[in-house]
Parts: sequence; structure tokens; C-alpha cells
Amino acid sequence: MWNDDENEDDFFNDMNSVDPVDSAMLREIWEAELEKSMRFAFSMIEEMGVDRWATSIPFNKERKLRILDNMLDWHVQREEYEKCSILKKGIDKLQSIND
Repeated sequence: MWNDDENEDDFFNDMNSVDPVDSAMLREIWEAELEKSMRFAFSMIEEMGVDRWATSIPFNKERKLRILDNMLDWHVQREEYEKCSILKKGIDKLQSIND
């Protein structure tokens, strides 16, 4: 008899059993792409200023704040405190704007 629950469990178990070498390679690729994205996004904020950046992307205020918070956390982990200062000022400025 066909048991959907057992087949679903088998599927997820198979998906979670990635070779450790493949997993490490995927993690390395993901980290490199994340770094490129963070650095590019920060360069846009630095070049445009937070005000222009915030008006140029079609997200709501909460999503923009999450983006800036994620960028701030990423730069804190790398001890890039000058960039953190710029991002924190941007967060504070965006939070002070009334919708």
C-alpha cells in the first residue's frame, strides 16, 4: 500500500544527505555570492545616500529596514565599523521617516 507520509520522509531524508564535500563547496559559493551582494548594495548606499537608495527600491519601509539590518549585521561580523556607522545612521534616518 502507498503511504504518502513515508515517501515524503524518504524524499526529505534524501535531500538532507548531501555529500559533505558538496555541502562545503555549496557553502563556499553561497558565502562568496553573499559577499558580492553585500558589497555591491553597500556601494550603492554609499554612492546614492540612504534617502535616494530607499526611494529607488520598491519595498515597504519594514523590508528596507530588514535589508539595512542584515547588512549591518554582516559588516559587524567582519569588523567593518566605518560601514556599520553609515548603515546605522541610515537605519535611524529611515526609522524616523513617517509613512
